[in-house]
Amino acid sequence: MVVCRAVRLLAVTLIVVALAGPTIATAQEASPPAEAPNKYDEWEQFPPVWERALRTLGDDTLYLLSSPLRLSPESALVVLGIGAGIAGIALADRSIHDAASHRNNGTHDAADAIAYLGDPAVLLGLNVGVVAIGEGIRQATGQSKLLDAALVATEAQLLTLGFTEAIAYGTARARPDQSNDPGQWFTNWGHNDSFPSSHASQTFAVAAVIHDRFGLGPGIVAYGLAGLVGAARIIQDKHWASDVVAGAALGWAVGHFLSVRNSERHPYLDFFPFADLKTKTYGFVIEKKF
Repeated sequence: MVVCRAVRLLAVTLIVVALAGPTIATAQEASPPAEAPNKYDEWEQFPPVWERALRTLGDDTLYLLSSPLRLSPESALVVLGIGAGIAGIALADRSIHDAASHRNNGTHDAADAIAYLGDPAVLLGLNVGVVAIGEGIRQATGQSKLLDAALVATEAQLLTLGFTEAIAYGTARARPDQSNDPGQWFTNWGHNDSFPSSHASQTFAVAAVIHDRFGLGPGIVAYGLAGLVGAARIIQDKHWASDVVAGAALGWAVGHFLSVRNSERHPYLDFFPFADLKTKTYGFVIEKKF
């Protein structure tokens, strides 16, 4: 199961990198002065658009991973409050599960249909479709607002998926359809992966970008759909309520901070691969920009 998820995550990442590359324009000066080649430039064998896309993904990933080191006292209190709220909901997981179990076939069928919106492949397909539409609008009118938002939403979905899978593997919580005990944590690694909800985290990540880029109206619609996806996963018996709330919080944080970060250019770290086919030297470069 873990291997399949890893392969799926790698595949969708490569798809988005390929799609994101052509939309990133690089300014070039006519007849630039001759300079000594940078040693990293000699190693890099990736096409420029792929290199730029990989740098962006790596840069944003490191930015998010290091974000706890930049928490202000106020932000730390907010994080603690969210954690306390999730813990409180976890105490009520069994009661919420029992209440949700009293459902008819129509409710279950509706939940199955709604949950598809949070499926990684389906959500990625929607994002890619909007990327294509945004690129068409950019070429026709020169307006790139939709394209920029779609690219950030796609990146937010992929990074959120990666973080969610990592946390779910580490916490190893049993799903409701695996155990009636919501307190089964850190058991049966590789099979238990309930916390947090991947469907909720990805849809809330995309919803956060939509809210930031297009305002309150579209944001309410996006958050509403994301909430329905989370509720559907509880009705399907796939997640506890605290899984969904934690996924929503994680997805919102990733989507919001990526949206804000990509609205202004301020590189934090460069993180990119290099490959020298002649010497068979491969690896990654991390470069700090001051």
